[in-house]
Amino acid sequence: MPRVAHTIAALALALLAIQPSEAQETCFDGPVTPTHRIETTAPPSPGTVRPVIALAPLQPTATPAPVIVVLEGLILPAKGGEAARSTYSNVMADLRGKVVALAAVDGPDRRGRLHGVLRLESGASVGERLLAAGASLADVSFAPCATRFLAAETEARTEKRGIWRQSRIWTDLNAAAAGLPDFVLGRGRVASVGRSGRTTYINFGGNYRTDATVRLREATASALTAAGRPPESLAGRMIEVRGWATRRNGLDLDLGTPLALRLADSASDMGTD
Repeated sequence: MPRVAHTIAALALALLAIQPSEAQETCFDGPVTPTHRIETTAPPSPGTVRPVIALAPLQPTATPAPVIVVLEGLILPAKGGEAARSTYSNVMADLRGKVVALAAVDGPDRRGRLHGVLRLESGASVGERLLAAGASLADVSFAPCATRFLAAETEARTEKRGIWRQSRIWTDLNAAAAGLPDFVLGRGRVASVGRSGRTTYINFGGNYRTDATVRLREATASALTAAGRPPESLAGRMIEVRGWATRRNGLDLDLGTPLALRLADSASDMGTD
């Protein structure tokens, strides 16, 4: 295994070892008892969204209207462009009519939609199918399935499927930010690391009023330190981060889990366009 890959793998294992809630995640494992059938999927909009799927109950109900479900742990990024939307549509066309088990984690929301995970009869989730095809990105803030979804995403990333065939999905953290707020898959070289109160700041430039900053919550910084990678050691390194970013002077991203940060000393998997 290359040295960089070995370092990343070792860090990931260490992080999981100190995060029981994520290391022991179930992602709704267990026997699959189908409850619904995939009926239709809403065409993904040009913006950054979560997948929305319409289900038909397998058992007759008093209200024949379809059940609308927002898939948790997945992001359809605007930067994915037509390639991402086309890949998503192809995967969902193959899944139409399949029976699934709905594991709802929230809802209904103000639009009457449920939020959750859909599991196929094989035991895999619809989310994993989309991620493995390169049709979406993993949102690791959804802790129950974070590591499972990252593993599926890595498969597509390694094989350069779907959105991973293009470099446009990346946000350069060392350049001026645009198009915010948005879900960001960012890569950049850390200029400095500082701390104020309970917050650790990872800075990607010297001008805090214009340059990108990633903020680490105290628990996240402590987890990195316990895993042998204190935030201060990231200075001068290339890293990748993901999450919802806003404009607060420059790009501002609040990192709530160590799984949203990884070393990125190699640029070999950034796409080809």
